[in-house]
Amino acid sequence: MKPAVLAQRLAPLMPVLRCPRCQTAFELNGASLICQNRHCYDLSKRGYVNLAPSHDQAAEKYDAELFGSRRLVFEHGFYQPIAEAIASWLTDAPMTVLDAGCGEGYYARLLAERFAQAQFLGLDISRDAITAAAREPGRANWLVADLKHLPVADHSADVLLDVLTPADYAEFRRVLKADGWLIKVVPGSDYLCEVRKAVAPWLRSGDTYDNARVIDHLKEHADIAEESEVRITRPLSADESRAFLRMTPMTFSVPADVLDTLELSQITIHMHVLKCSMKEAKA
Repeated sequence: MKPAVLAQRLAPLMPVLRCPRCQTAFELNGASLICQNRHCYDLSKRGYVNLAPSHDQAAEKYDAELFGSRRLVFEHGFYQPIAEAIASWLTDAPMTVLDAGCGEGYYARLLAERFAQAQFLGLDISRDAITAAAREPGRANWLVADLKHLPVADHSADVLLDVLTPADYAEFRRVLKADGWLIKVVPGSDYLCEVRKAVAPWLRSGDTYDNARVIDHLKEHADIAEESEVRITRPLSADESRAFLRMTPMTFSVPADVLDTLELSQITIHMHVLKCSMKEAKA
């Protein structure tokens, strides 16, 4: 993508974006974002802006192979019901939607096509993830960014998506409008249970999972207004099995030679999709 094209796409988002170093507003200057204190970030020809250039991508376990596996899984429709549940709470109206921890951009890209009046911004600390997201056609825009220091103005987002990503609720509260919504997706007890059982010896929690701590932590910071539970089990091809075994952090500690011997016959997608309003910050 030519920087001039990316600049044109980013122009409507300029009131939303803020410098990650000093939190002042950006201006578009040719092929760069430059803040009021002259911090400069170049627009990449790959179709995104890296606002976390000092992050050590080489240390990431979330790498290009993992996101390639996730791409196959998303293309084969396993997570379509999750996207539909999120979409049921959105309206086709002018609004700003942030996807915090967007990964390879599946949800932001899909929803941006459905809700043409909204502007979607996907953010992730992984450059490999954002590179994969920007490679696909679509209306959403992409930033490499630290989710603990979102490069976004206070109270500027109408909706914030947090899909299977660790939450920083103080940051979420800061960037959401007073009447904005947090849509959080957390695993259910049977999420990828077939993977969990296959690699249980390498997991501290064994072959069981309980999301109670995640939900309790959420409730300390937000009120759940609506909830949708998605649970499906589908058979897998050999390629799909390989992708599921390589797309999840559950297998990070499994030796590669062991992982290569595993094959799953089916997979369970079990998620809770939660529409939340943020509570006021505690004094």
